[in-house]
Amino acid sequence: MPRLVIVGGGVAGLAAAWAATDAARQRGLPLEVMVLERGGEVGGKARSIFSDGWLVEGGPSGFLDGRPEMARLIAGAGLTDDVVIARETAKRRFIYRGGRLREIVPSPFGFARSGILSPVGMMRMMVEPFVPRANGNAADETVWAFAARRLGAEVADRLVSPMALGIFAGDARRLSLAAAFPRMEALEREHGSLIRGLIARRGKTSTGQLTSFRGGMQSLPQALVARGGFAVRCHATVASLRRSDASWSVTLAETDETITADAVVLATEPWVTAELMEPVDAHAARALAAIPCPPIAVVALGFGPEARARVPDGFGVLIARGEGFRMLGNLWETSLYPGRGPEGGIMIRAMFGGAVDPTIGELSDDALLSTARAEIRRLYGLDLEPQFSAVVRVPRAIPQYEQGHRDRVAVVEQALAALPGLAITGFGLRGVAFADAASDGVRTGERVGAWLAMRSGIGAN
Repeated sequence: MPRLVIVGGGVAGLAAAWAATDAARQRGLPLEVMVLERGGEVGGKARSIFSDGWLVEGGPSGFLDGRPEMARLIAGAGLTDDVVIARETAKRRFIYRGGRLREIVPSPFGFARSGILSPVGMMRMMVEPFVPRANGNAADETVWAFAARRLGAEVADRLVSPMALGIFAGDARRLSLAAAFPRMEALEREHGSLIRGLIARRGKTSTGQLTSFRGGMQSLPQALVARGGFAVRCHATVASLRRSDASWSVTLAETDETITADAVVLATEPWVTAELMEPVDAHAARALAAIPCPPIAVVALGFGPEARARVPDGFGVLIARGEGFRMLGNLWETSLYPGRGPEGGIMIRAMFGGAVDPTIGELSDDALLSTARAEIRRLYGLDLEPQFSAVVRVPRAIPQYEQGHRDRVAVVEQALAALPGLAITGFGLRGVAFADAASDGVRTGERVGAWLAMRSGIGAN
């Protein structure tokens, strides 16, 4: 029986395991699939913590639906009836600037009244359709440089930079536009203008609905393990990866056990994947090691119903740099989905760290809590004692798709093309969102399952 080993029990690795198992079954191929997870539980960055009636997400709190791979994965995990769509009020988004919260209103008049931009900044943004498109041979442009060129420096500082913080916890002056926000690059390339492109695509494309699960985001990885038809071993750290003439072998750090496989999928963080790739392809390993993964700290504070008078009902707020806050922003979890706290309770999830504050890991839990409470007090005028608090640390969190990222991805993909039976998935290369990683895992698993079937002489049918 062919064996597939998947290193990493996050959503990408488990999605690959499920998809490979399903692809092999459809082709009549008996296939042993084994997932090796170094931690004590599956889920990777998706970590749902229940305490005293509160549900805290240590990682992503939701995803955008509409991807066929996600729909198949959720159905395969048996979670179709457990999907929850964010409340309508989740469409309300805020930015803190100039000493107060300002709602991002999706209309020209409402946006102008918000005060996010000055009159000069508004006028500069409105002439965007007349800005020439970039030269096709231009260098890898940063997100900030692109926004400043097309929309003006004020938009780049006050809107686009906070957006980069909210998605990547990243620095817009270092993130690659083509790698981090390829759709923005495509709008200029195809339409010559962001505004003209958005008008042309109105009603033709959908960004999807913000979605989660009743039991939290970790429900999907856990359900895949329960129903996926593959084996999972936790506390199994892979120390090395080796290739022989017709197979692969992985050696476990804890026991020195060596497991032989016909194919291997690496679904680990970029820095871990780099270490495993070093003896296989040093050039690809260096490309993976060059992807930064700065730390993030999540501080969740739960308040009673009396806090509702101070905290808006909506998605959350991003805080532009230069406003005197260490927080990157807040999510108002209990406004997004039901069941995130006791009846009437309000949970504020504060995010710290990222590329703009890589020393956040030096703070103790007490110092983080103290900082979060002080900044939330200042942000909302909320001088109340929280009923609940939790701190979740991610020492190496969201990969930063900085300038040169596409070249690094190309190096890795070129190496894999010469290494039959080896694949890499996860959020390090082709998208950092939960749905990006899960969908990439599904596609990777399907390819590997089909390749193993062809290798076994079974064919594509």
